[in-house]
Order: sequence, then C-alpha cells, then structure tokens
Amino acid sequence: MENISLGQIAGFITLFSVFIGAITGFIAFTKSFISKILKPLDQKIERLEKVSTTDRNNIELELIKMFLVNFINDIERGIEKSPIQKQNAYELYDRYKSLGGNSYIHDRWEKMIKEEKN
Repeated sequence: MENISLGQIAGFITLFSVFIGAITGFIAFTKSFISKILKPLDQKIERLEKVSTTDRNNIELELIKMFLVNFINDIERGIEKSPIQKQNAYELYDRYKSLGGNSYIHDRWEKMIKEEKN
C-alpha cells in the first residue's frame, strides 16, 4: 500500500471515469437505436387502436357475408361439405345475425336449410 503514488491514483480515477463514460455512451446509443425502431411500431399500433368498433364489426360482417355466400353457393351446386365446415357455417351465420346481417343472406340460408332437410 505504501508504494501507491499519486499518479497511480490519478490514473485509476481517469480509467474509471473513461469506463463509466463508455458505459453511459453505450446505454445512450442503445436507447436511441431502440427508440428509432420502436417509434414506427408505436405509430402503427396507434392507428390500429383508432379503428372504431363499428368499423371492425362492419369488416367482420362483410367477411362473414362473403364466406356464407360462397358456402350457400357450394351447397346449391351440390358440393358436399364436411360436418366441421357445416358447423363453422352455422356458427358464422349466428354471428352474422347478431351483427345485424341483412335479409338476403337470411332468405338464402333458410331456403338452403329447408332444401337440405327434404
């Protein structure tokens, strides 16, 4: 201990300061880099959150309508559907009605059900 000079202590303090500065700089760089990557993602998420429930329901309604029209057309053309496909169609039809689907699909659905039972 008695051989430690003032120059060695100053050198250690300088080395320690440079080490802390390098770590601080690395953290700042990493933070900046990550924020540049995440900022566009945050903006996209904000835009998605702004889509109203009504818009989402309208989109869902249109997608279900397209599926049901294709399903009914296939049945009318005599294309066989598996029990799972039929169950899926019934569930989607129930969801379609709960979203306020129109009578056009309802009329064709009821007609298909009556013809299938005969």
